Amino acid sequence: MQVISRSPANPRPLGLEPTRIAAAAGAIAVNIVVLMLMMVPIQFEPPPERLITLPDVEWLPRERPVPVVPVPVPVEPPREQVRVPEPTPAVVPRSVPEPAVVLPEPAGLPVAPTVEPAARAPALPTGTPSLSPVLEGASLQYEVAPPPPYPRRALQDGAQGTVLLQIRVDTDGRPLSVEISRSSGNRDLDRAALRHVEATWRFRPALVDGRPVQAVGLVPISFTLDR
Repeated sequence: MQVISRSPANPRPLGLEPTRIAAAAGAIAVNIVVLMLMMVPIQFEPPPERLITLPDVEWLPRERPVPVVPVPVPVEPPREQVRVPEPTPAVVPRSVPEPAVVLPEPAGLPVAPTVEPAARAPALPTGTPSLSPVLEGASLQYEVAPPPPYPRRALQDGAQGTVLLQIRVDTDGRPLSVEISRSSGNRDLDRAALRHVEATWRFRPALVDGRPVQAVGLVPISFTLDR
């Protein structure tokens, strides 16, 4: 086998190229210059100082304050405060009127019959115990008759009216029984009149032939408010 080798016509000489060496050297020099410039400190020049001229200030002398002499003021000792309780209009009214008690005989009521001295009570059958006669429809005479107090609740409600009581009086003048013959229209007024008459009123006993007997009569009691 035959090997044929060819050599180049113009062989390239071996060694360093001057162009590449010059380019590399120039690049290195530029980098060195830049590095040196970066290492150099930057010098900062401050701006020139500006002088500010202030105007002349005239100082005025300070005036001394005039001392104030305090005037003594007499101090009065504290007065004792007296606490006055406030009135309660709902409980204590300005003026509590007393109920008007009608003592004269009311119109339209039966008048006690006139008993003649010779008149006698009917004889009772034998064997029946004797009972004192009762004088019906008598005109009762008052011995002690104070007016009843006005009920508080009726006073607050402004209630008024007249109570007609039927009273049975014993021979000693004390009321044996008190009943309401005609209501005033207010339960408090009726109850106050009935209880007050039973507890405090006294009458003069009715007489038949000079002897005291029981009597039954009607008594009106009026409760009125002064407007």
